[in-house]
Amino acid sequence: MAASSKNTRGLGKGMSKGLGKGLDALLSTEGIPEDTKDSVVELKINDISPNEGQPRKDFDEEALRELSDSIKENGVIQPIIVQKKGSGYRIVAGERRWRASRLAGLKVIPAIVRELTDQQTMEQALIENLQREDLNPLEEAYAMQNLLKAHKMSQEQLAKKLGKPRATIANTVRLINIDESLQDFIRNGDLSAGHAKALLSLKDPEDQRKAADVIIAKDMTVRQAEEYVKRYIYAMEHPEESSKPKKQLDPQFQLSAKEVEVKLKKSLGSRVKLKVSDTQTGKGKIVIDYKDYEDLDRLIEVLGG
Repeated sequence: MAASSKNTRGLGKGMSKGLGKGLDALLSTEGIPEDTKDSVVELKINDISPNEGQPRKDFDEEALRELSDSIKENGVIQPIIVQKKGSGYRIVAGERRWRASRLAGLKVIPAIVRELTDQQTMEQALIENLQREDLNPLEEAYAMQNLLKAHKMSQEQLAKKLGKPRATIANTVRLINIDESLQDFIRNGDLSAGHAKALLSLKDPEDQRKAADVIIAKDMTVRQAEEYVKRYIYAMEHPEESSKPKKQLDPQFQLSAKEVEVKLKKSLGSRVKLKVSDTQTGKGKIVIDYKDYEDLDRLIEVLGG
């Protein structure tokens, strides 16, 4: 198993391209510092447990199945990193590979065992996920906040550890202050970190929710959202200048729109989003996500049929 890096170099370009992101995830070593003392061993999968402090909380089931299929075909090329914990081991980096390997029916998995403190474990898990861009903005925010609070780090120290400007750390951590009712929109990608930061200029949760409804319905860019929030704040501070009431989406329409999205998602097997451009007439568009050309062909066949 120690020769796994040699096997990696032997993979041809065509093979790597064909396997796509699944192979990229297996090969990636970004974010985890190499150690000349590292040696790869085979551990029983059932002796390994996930890290409860793992920053990443959401694992896409479809992506896991794809990675599992890749592992069945090629094995686990990049070992996971674990630390000894009691009679077993706890994952430091590579939980997605571990989950996919279990799904593939593997009994053992290549691993590197390191002696780490709880703080070092959290730091390395966060660094790996950030480098892979595996975390959604809220997962990043809560992981950073955990390091700052639980391990009494300063923002300057964390910025140095992660190789990011201190301002980036401060702005990311602020996201945990957004209204809880909007956090799912951030997790599923309806609101980006930029949108959320713009909404944080509104202190009242109800105002955040109202503004978010309009931003999502009109499919605003981050720049448009920032301008909209500025106008929203100005209107609140200068009510005498407001000549007509704000246009808001009818709550019943919002409810029915979500029902339509759910029905279309079940029917098409893909994520569907209704984007409303005119809140009075309900005029808008339907956006259907697809993951690759094969999935697009499938959708075309479904819609054409």
